[in-house]
Amino acid sequence: MKKLLLIASALLLCFGATQAHAFRNATPDRTVEREGLYGATVFESKYKILILIQGREIHSLKQLHAVVADGLRLPNTYGANFDALYDVLTDPSVVTKNWDITIIGGKHLYENLGEQKTQTLIDTLNDAQDQNRMNTFMFWM
Repeated sequence: MKKLLLIASALLLCFGATQAHAFRNATPDRTVEREGLYGATVFESKYKILILIQGREIHSLKQLHAVVADGLRLPNTYGANFDALYDVLTDPSVVTKNWDITIIGGKHLYENLGEQKTQTLIDTLNDAQDQNRMNTFMFWM
């Protein structure tokens, strides 16, 4: 039930942001869910990509980077490390849409990845968000 509420909340946030943007441009927008990504759910609209990462389903850094790369449709040249993650998230020529990355079940990430790697992930995503306030990052324990 909590997962359903979080997904519904995330959809409303994404929908509200895309609708506000759509009114400015007078073109309708449609948010669709992309399937087949283990460990995350991705919603994509014309203007935004929302990645909802389920911490309990992420068991390695390799899997985490694969989820983010697939969710953001990153090129095969993505380096799959935290420096590369920061670079692509702050480069509008790589990630052309605004993004919203939400991690639920963060306590599981601490257990599965370790405290240092999880904190580095959080710091990287917060720093990337600070470069453009249209992008958001949320971490839920």
